[in-house]
Amino acid sequence: MNKINARSPYIFYDNSTNSGSALSEATLNIWIYTGYSSSGISAPPTYGFTSTAINGEVSFDISDVVRDYINNTFDGNYDSDIVWVNWGFNRTYENDSTSNTTQYTLAAFDGYGYFEDGTNPQNYSIALQSNDLIYTNDLSNINVPVHVDEEVTVVYLKDNEIVSTKVFASTNNSAEQIQYASSTLLDYDVFYNRMLDEGNEVEAVSCVKEFATDYHSDIDVDTIYVSKNGVTEVIKVQEIEECKYNPYKITFVNKFGALQDIWFFKRSNLSLKTTKDSYRANILTGGSYSTNERQERIFNKTGKEYLKLNTGFYPESYNENFRQLSLSEELWISYENRILPVNLVSSDLNYKTSRNDKLINYTIDIEFANEKINNIR
Repeated sequence: MNKINARSPYIFYDNSTNSGSALSEATLNIWIYTGYSSSGISAPPTYGFTSTAINGEVSFDISDVVRDYINNTFDGNYDSDIVWVNWGFNRTYENDSTSNTTQYTLAAFDGYGYFEDGTNPQNYSIALQSNDLIYTNDLSNINVPVHVDEEVTVVYLKDNEIVSTKVFASTNNSAEQIQYASSTLLDYDVFYNRMLDEGNEVEAVSCVKEFATDYHSDIDVDTIYVSKNGVTEVIKVQEIEECKYNPYKITFVNKFGALQDIWFFKRSNLSLKTTKDSYRANILTGGSYSTNERQERIFNKTGKEYLKLNTGFYPESYNENFRQLSLSEELWISYENRILPVNLVSSDLNYKTSRNDKLINYTIDIEFANEKINNIR
């Protein structure tokens, strides 16, 4: 199934003829919906676009209207949605004959392509990320986004030994097209049986669930195999132990329209920038004034906090991750046991290489997306 990556133009082009007669006018109807792709088309269409043909040709770009229906949120739970787009052409030709195109279904992601990817970029990949190496905090789980339009198998290995396997069943539900293969032990029955096999006494599966929730229970892995339809992608995992600084995780929407993490392991600096309005007050009362009264008064004072983050040393292959981070419109930080929206202040990215820079460390500046004083009314 073809994709719409809605941050890039998705263009419908038609120059069909009928009995040698050129196209005169065409209407593109689109239906945007969620749920199961097979749920059918309701009338009328969500949008209808009509264009007069020029030299027998018409074209339509639907990406902006489709993107309005895709909502990205992150509250600590990795969950992404897509929308389905059905489309069909109604054509009129110069000889007044007509023709219609049968409706087709497209999957629309909040992704994009680069200029060099050409028209209507597709971003074909099982794992919805560009990197085949993941740097992660050693005390955090790994979340790999996968496209589940067909059955996907994820195998976790440590020292070439399989430690866990997860199978995502094929689905045509829009809410399940992007799913996240997590290294957290979610299959408590498997964990329970493994404890028994190792000779441990376990009271009940409910106790195992409580233990897995309260304590670190991530699978220790160094390689992840992601497979679909006979094709396997290999992702290496490098766990980083940071003892001096407090690592921060930035989660962002990548070019595939999926949530992805980047860890910043080294020094961070928090700052506050304030803004204010002021006016000069009349403090004269009865021909005199109090020296305790202020003549210049402040109102509407507020502030935003900013955070400067350093990655620590990353491989050169992570340049693509930082490119996508810089291009992302949706970012969140895991900060003081909360998930908070942030914006990237840094507007420039200088790509670093091991030849030029030896050890590669990236520094970014972010601002918290809400003012520090609660002024939500």
